Amino acid sequence: MNPLRPLEGRHVLITRGGDQGNKFCLDVASRGGIPHIVPLIDFRAHIDSNADYFIHNISQYDWIVFTSKNGVHYFFEQINNRIDRNDLLNVQYAVVGEKTREALNGYQISSKFMPNVYTAEEFANEFFEHDFSPKKVLIPKGNLASTTVADSFRKRSIIADEWIVYETFYPENERNRLVQLLREDILDVVAFTSPSTFHHFMQIVHEYQLSEHSQKLMYASIGTVTKRAIEKESYNVKICPRNFTLDDLFQEICHYFLKLQKERKEKI
Repeated sequence: MNPLRPLEGRHVLITRGGDQGNKFCLDVASRGGIPHIVPLIDFRAHIDSNADYFIHNISQYDWIVFTSKNGVHYFFEQINNRIDRNDLLNVQYAVVGEKTREALNGYQISSKFMPNVYTAEEFANEFFEHDFSPKKVLIPKGNLASTTVADSFRKRSIIADEWIVYETFYPENERNRLVQLLREDILDVVAFTSPSTFHHFMQIVHEYQLSEHSQKLMYASIGTVTKRAIEKESYNVKICPRNFTLDDLFQEICHYFLKLQKERKEKI
């Protein structure tokens, strides 16, 4: 047993692409694992019918709340050269998690609030424990994001406008590779980063009648919402880190298999 290589020989399905997925892939390989990247989610800009209103009235908002790093990037893509920088500096900013805050910092803007637990539910709980008194907030988000944050403001008679700046879709070109991996039964664990990635996974499982294969997998997820989505389909989530980041998910996967190695050694 090598504690530096707890994933030795383990096949890990990574369902997130881009820089984050590539880093996860390298991390898995560095601990002896065999990564398989099959992105089950992708993003593209969405043109909201109310976009012009939001842009022209940006200075009227007390707060702008970002629930994801994608929300940050697509927001700035849409307002590029259309808003006076000073209008943005007069607004206060809140983010749901660390990665979202890092994305915002990349645009030289600091956030004033971030919850201790990176979920929309916890944001709604913690934000109002502070002495904030907004009258109007803007929430740039994806088309599949929940209304939890917006609803928490509206319940307190605060105007909360939701601006759909990007949309989520399933990259069809990955379909055949996922089907092949499932049929071969070589995967040990599959890591999901959102309910959307899992739902797209299940679309393939049902379409190609792969339930027998999917039931053999170990499931890991980021966040309680993703965990609930998986469990709703009667799958057991073995790994779900306290902090909802890919780095923490990777560490938890390593910890799980290291613990498994130790237990097996003790039984010998």
